[in-house]
Amino acid sequence: MEKIKYSIALILITSSTLSQSDDVINSRLIKMEKIADSLVQLCEFEKPIELYRDLVNSKPNNFNYNYKLAATLAAKIEIMPRIRGAAYVPEMLNQLEKTYGLDNSSLSLNWIMLQVYLEVPGFLGGGKKKARKIIENISKISENEGKKALNVYENFPNIKF
Repeated sequence: MEKIKYSIALILITSSTLSQSDDVINSRLIKMEKIADSLVQLCEFEKPIELYRDLVNSKPNNFNYNYKLAATLAAKIEIMPRIRGAAYVPEMLNQLEKTYGLDNSSLSLNWIMLQVYLEVPGFLGGGKKKARKIIENISKISENEGKKALNVYENFPNIKF
């Protein structure tokens, strides 16, 4: 349950700072985003994923919408049995990587990607090689966070997120 709360916090921390910037004009998108954000707070993931997909379809290059979709997919997978969750991993990884391509300077996104790459086996798209690249990026953003990320990497799976 702690992992879920952490994931939800990461989704919502970014949402509060990014959501009000470029969609003030379009109240429909704002309403959809607020509904999705509220449902995520309640640990409901199906409907928010649908809503975030619609938002991404409306604005494909909007970092905030892409980030929320990726993070919500990751949170959903965390609460599912591993076998069922595996079916959602490719979509989540694609969404994470798309979001990373839009802006790789978000520490929360980098931390989510590090966690995913460490926990997802290589044959599903994860792996330590990809995790290592994320650590390098985290280190560019923040030397202190880079050291923490390297520690997690070196001690995985003994250190949990």
